Amino acid sequence: MTPTEERDAERKRSAQKALHREATVKRIKDIVWSAVIASVITIIVVTSLGWLTTQAVVEKAREQGAKELVSLRASICSVRFQQRPDASAKIAEFKALSYGERNTAVKKFITEEKLATMLGEDAPASGAIDKCADAISGLSR
Repeated sequence: MTPTEERDAERKRSAQKALHREATVKRIKDIVWSAVIASVITIIVVTSLGWLTTQAVVEKAREQGAKELVSLRASICSVRFQQRPDASAKIAEFKALSYGERNTAVKKFITEEKLATMLGEDAPASGAIDKCADAISGLSR
């Protein structure tokens, strides 16, 4: 090979390497931009649907906690009722009433006796009286 041919071959190799490097950089840029765009779209979609917002998670946890609290307090209320010495007599008294009257009488009894009100509280949790009344009405069936 002549020196001119060697120089031409070297230039050709250099040009091919440069093209290869340029194509690789372009591919990397395309991949990075695709990832960035996909991430942004995902964040927009996920947050707009409320899947990952902290506020939605906290709100859901509060709702679930409130439901569980009402269930717990209703259970405590039911146990308090069953531990009363006159529980059997009250159940018989409630059985004698019609369904509508029974529910009202049970709720009134729970409210008057403060069975759904926990120590240190002035009033029972919202919904605890209804759940407790349902449990006690279930005993009187």
